[in-house]
Amino acid sequence: MAITRLRQQGGAVVVTIPSDVATVMGWSVGMQLDIKSSGDTISIKPVERIARGRKSLSELLQSIDETEVRAFNEATAGDLNSPPVGNEVI
Repeated sequence: MAITRLRQQGGAVVVTIPSDVATVMGWSVGMQLDIKSSGDTISIKPVERIARGRKSLSELLQSIDETEVRAFNEATAGDLNSPPVGNEVI
């Protein structure tokens, strides 16, 4: 069992987690922790989150709305067939 003290840092009360405890728990500096209180005890555990940008190709393809794509294509069809307005090269 490790014993630690609460300390003041700015407007926050800070608890220091001994490095050997953090190592055993697999925690590292910067990791987000979820703290819950119940009576006179607290529970601290890592925040479980889904990493952004970690979708498979099949998940990305499933999220395509075909109706929205069709409506967009119909709305912009005339723009793609219009003659150049300035000096752009098409």
